[in-house]
Amino acid sequence: MESDHVAVERRLLEEALRDGGRAALDAGCGRKTRLRFFRDRIERLVGVDADETAGRENESLDEFVVADLDGTLPFDDSSFDLVYANFVVEHLRRPASALAEWRRLLRPDGRVVLLTSNRSSPAIALGDRLPTRVRLGIKRRGAGAAERDVYPTRYLANTPQSLARATAEARLEPLEVHYVGTLHRYGARLPLVSPVLRSLERLLPEHRRSTIVASYRPANVRIL
Repeated sequence: MESDHVAVERRLLEEALRDGGRAALDAGCGRKTRLRFFRDRIERLVGVDADETAGRENESLDEFVVADLDGTLPFDDSSFDLVYANFVVEHLRRPASALAEWRRLLRPDGRVVLLTSNRSSPAIALGDRLPTRVRLGIKRRGAGAAERDVYPTRYLANTPQSLARATAEARLEPLEVHYVGTLHRYGARLPLVSPVLRSLERLLPEHRRSTIVASYRPANVRIL
């Protein structure tokens, strides 16, 4: 079982940025971007977020733009080699439209790399039903998330099937889709809990593991 979503993400990003000198968009960049670890391959790094305060604090960006990811983004067609979204899809009101917008921004050999929660996971589905205060407590104590950085979730394209439909509607072709067991990170500050969560997730079918990490390219584009 894959249990390190960062390692899976790194492999996909290395492939997407293999040629170096690339332009990348972090969609939902927040206060920090993991693309900062790839600055030797990224010539221009742009961040977009609806939270202006968070985006302005992101020191790794060359440019920050305040924008609603469910709307039209203020960039020309084919502006980027990579669109990256780290736990963003679960918050979108119109995921297929947002994904189509990301595709519009891609160059023909570009990639979308995303990580998102898998609502087919029993734990994620249960968490979605918990009161907001309880969910905040779990994220704060387990994963160390600050309350100011926890946003409402909608899970409109967060099962393997619904994400496949949304990306197909957006004319994005899957290159790699991985289901990673990450529940143990919610017990990272609770040493006795983490191994139990890891063991439980090993028992689940692959498509029910808690995190989806995937790479896509524009459909109907032949890469020579």
